[in-house]
Amino acid sequence: IALNAIESGMERQPVSAASPAEAIVVLSGGRMIAPGEARISEWTDANRCFGGVELYYAGKAPLLIFTGGGVPWEPDALPEGEILSGYAAMCGVPKEAIRVSGKVLNTEEEAKAVREMFKEPSESGKKMRILLVTSAFHMPRAASLFENAGFEVEPYPVQFLLSSEHRLGILDLLPSPGGLGQTTHALREFYGRAFVAIFKQKLD
Repeated sequence: IALNAIESGMERQPVSAASPAEAIVVLSGGRMIAPGEARISEWTDANRCFGGVELYYAGKAPLLIFTGGGVPWEPDALPEGEILSGYAAMCGVPKEAIRVSGKVLNTEEEAKAVREMFKEPSESGKKMRILLVTSAFHMPRAASLFENAGFEVEPYPVQFLLSSEHRLGILDLLPSPGGLGQTTHALREFYGRAFVAIFKQKLD
């Protein structure tokens, strides 16, 4: 029920359905650094990277931007975008078409960092149009923050947590560790959306 609520209205579209834009922006999704001297990153949401690469190969934008996500308790780790940009290059995306933002800690900082990459206004005076790639549950909040930063946003949600084939059953109503985790996840996202809405009202 909680996942239905936070993913309500989101649909995964084929890349052919996306409209042309000036850039594809892939938000950081979090990662785990596996034990070992190599400190290899393992991904919690590789679909964001794949979605961005697919959009680029479909010719939807000339730039593929990754954000430099990090967390305070991993100060020596490479920003997530630095690593994902390498995967995109291995997939054949030209290095000159890939950019990485400065280091960021949250979605608001991601929006500001990408905005800083394009300080000059467009010649037409129109807002810069981006295809925003992030998890479906995260998209409403992320799109709002990027719009606040001055972008025209077309959402491209990925990494759906609830299958479209899922049907509510008796097991969904019984307490379980997985269900508790999903509810906690949903509540955190609702709190984040409420904060963004309050902040936006103050700006207006």
